[in-house]
Amino acid sequence: MLSELHLVWNPVAGNGAAVTAYEVVTRELANRGIPFSSSKSEYSGHAIELTKQAVADGAKKVIAIGGDGTIREVASGLMHTDVPLGIISCGTGNDIVRPLRIPRDPIEALNLALDGQARHMDAAMANDLLYFNVAGFGFDVDVLHYVEIYKKKMKNGSLAYLRGLIAAIANLQSRKTKITWPGGEMEADVLIIAAGNGTHFGGGMMVTPKADPFDGLLDMCIIHGVKKRDALTLLPKFLKGQHLDTKFVTYFTATELCAECEPSSLLDVDGDVLPGTPVTFRVLPQALWVIVPQ
Repeated sequence: MLSELHLVWNPVAGNGAAVTAYEVVTRELANRGIPFSSSKSEYSGHAIELTKQAVADGAKKVIAIGGDGTIREVASGLMHTDVPLGIISCGTGNDIVRPLRIPRDPIEALNLALDGQARHMDAAMANDLLYFNVAGFGFDVDVLHYVEIYKKKMKNGSLAYLRGLIAAIANLQSRKTKITWPGGEMEADVLIIAAGNGTHFGGGMMVTPKADPFDGLLDMCIIHGVKKRDALTLLPKFLKGQHLDTKFVTYFTATELCAECEPSSLLDVDGDVLPGTPVTFRVLPQALWVIVPQ
């Protein structure tokens, strides 16, 4: 029987971290005598179906247990409902929780999901792909390509991201890109374009450090004109969100941005690599209830 509190979890997230988190969370709920129901995501897109079914069956709160991809799917299933999303993040990158100030510890995250404040959060679209944190193309997609290779070789997600980052720098590629947005346009040799509803991508890189998931805008970060020799000095600033004052960065907020590039690129959409350019990013204001600290 479905409970008003429903958990959707992905057993493969975080190379087993989600299994551990699920066991910890369900044991804690049982110890506290809090009734709950749960469902397990078994394939790409399954968490969306499970979430929509939970809402249809009367769930009043849904907690996602998994990585950024799982959280994106559960959030997608809750779009334009009055059912809030609780998040227990235990994937490889765990970027979506950073601007929301959601703790990584499963018990602390559970406490927040049970007792925190529900707020209306923005969502966004990359073409017809829904996302909640950051989408973009260029260098970040190259990083993810190499991360997937290294994830198969090592259990440590942070180390896989580091190795992927190094490999992407060694094979640095810019793309000739035409960009337009309300009130502006530019053409440049682009290393990265990121449209951030949140602040971080790629396992902790603070690409859009001023982004606010509740302000009805996307933060656009365009990194261009970067040579390989520049990348090594730019990268430490980029990781810390201190790259905005460099000559390589154009940064602004907008409700929409269109870009087409040569050669074409796949898209990084909340950490998943999906069909790509040309692309239009646009914000969807106040599309989702999410539980965050008071």
